[in-house]
Amino acid sequence: MQVIMMSKDGCGTCTTFGPVAKALAEERGIVFKVIKNPDVELPFFPYYYLMRDGEIVEQWGGGSDKKFIRVLDRALKKFADS
Repeated sequence: MQVIMMSKDGCGTCTTFGPVAKALAEERGIVFKVIKNPDVELPFFPYYYLMRDGEIVEQWGGGSDKKFIRVLDRALKKFADS
């Protein structure tokens, strides 16, 4: 699995939460990648895509560590049997 974080210049939450998100993903064996200033329209920043086998399995946004952990752990549990 892989988390892709969409970030943009001037986003304070992106700057402060990015390292936390990276650590949380990597602790779970999930690859973490940042795309700065994406050329797509998003509801807000930071925005995340959780990918598995090239498919988006989750997408969400914000700087909440509790939500980030919940999404990752739910996906790991869901795909553990696959």
